[in-house]
Amino acid sequence: MKKQPCLKKNSLPGWTCISRAILIVVSLAMGYNLQAQPKTYASSHLKITPIQPNLLVHESYLQTDKWGKVGCNGMIYISGDSAVVFDTPASDTASIELIRVLRKKWKLKVKAVVINHFHNDCLAGLAEFHKAGITSISNELTRELAKAAGSPLPREVFKGEQVLLINGKQVINRYFGEGHTKDNIVSYVPEYKALFGGCLVKSLDAGFGFVGDANITSWSKTIQAVQAAYPEVATVVPGHGPYGDGTLLAFTATLFAVPEIAKSGMATNKDSLYQKIQALDSAFFDAFNRRQLDEVMSYFSPDLEFYHDKGGKDNYEQTRMKSKQLFERNTETGFRRDMEPGTLEVYPVPGSGAIQVNRHRFCHIENRKMDCGSFKNIMVWKKEGDRWLITRVISVDH
Repeated sequence: MKKQPCLKKNSLPGWTCISRAILIVVSLAMGYNLQAQPKTYASSHLKITPIQPNLLVHESYLQTDKWGKVGCNGMIYISGDSAVVFDTPASDTASIELIRVLRKKWKLKVKAVVINHFHNDCLAGLAEFHKAGITSISNELTRELAKAAGSPLPREVFKGEQVLLINGKQVINRYFGEGHTKDNIVSYVPEYKALFGGCLVKSLDAGFGFVGDANITSWSKTIQAVQAAYPEVATVVPGHGPYGDGTLLAFTATLFAVPEIAKSGMATNKDSLYQKIQALDSAFFDAFNRRQLDEVMSYFSPDLEFYHDKGGKDNYEQTRMKSKQLFERNTETGFRRDMEPGTLEVYPVPGSGAIQVNRHRFCHIENRKMDCGSFKNIMVWKKEGDRWLITRVISVDH
């Protein structure tokens, strides 16, 4: 009987068919192991760590004057042959590495990079993503603030909420309110119940960090809104420090909790004059909270008299000087003023303008604590043509 070719002996021990079979099995096993290996990467510029097989943290580094070398987190979500990146690495070099690893090493299509907010630890490497033809996405306010800061601009924007589909899997990008910045969003991956919070979320036992662009009195409420929207969250990645679970949200909400204020009875004189003064107050103190000195001073009359029960009486120039000093002292304390709900009263002054009476609260971070004070405020508004100017301020109860 004729022997089958695969049973012929060769010059090596064993049978050809057995050798081929072993080679096929080994090759398959090696391919399987390559696929099964967790996706990791590390260099002096970039580190990639898996949370789940297709959910990873990328960490790069930012050199700062105050905190030295700071690790900056982003996230990567992989669905099939495609990936979405959340925040660019903190440098062009690290961004080039990340794109190369995803495309060349792991053979993935990078569908988009989602920017959390306008700071450099989120978009410093954006130009490299654009060079690579990768779509960039952000909240519309992020683009505005990045433009004002002279930073690279995301190319696609959304308002409120956006749902991306990556091979049929959802990625939800959503704005919940102010916190670390005015524009910060979160990104949620339902498949893994994973949230990329960026700098809106603090790692456990972290401090307040940089709050120079923050709304420290709204931060906790914004986090509470995130908690309410995603009660099932299992993984939370902060902008800096170790990732964790939903306890990071609870910790952040507690860290920025503001003492409750007893609410006064709501004022009843909500006519057109009331609404006008309320709008003026809001615009005036928005400029104040942004520390825009010239804009703040534009609301004051040149004949301003400012009375303070601790500081005495100041004119326009003295008020400008003290405001400048106040802003310079508080560039990184989160210092801000908020009207206390239900306290605004408005009284018309026929032929002149109006008198505003209210209580307001000033908060800032001092000695690693939230420090807030409540004070009484009286302002006299004078109408000159179409302009309303503050001629007198009485600040008491300090």
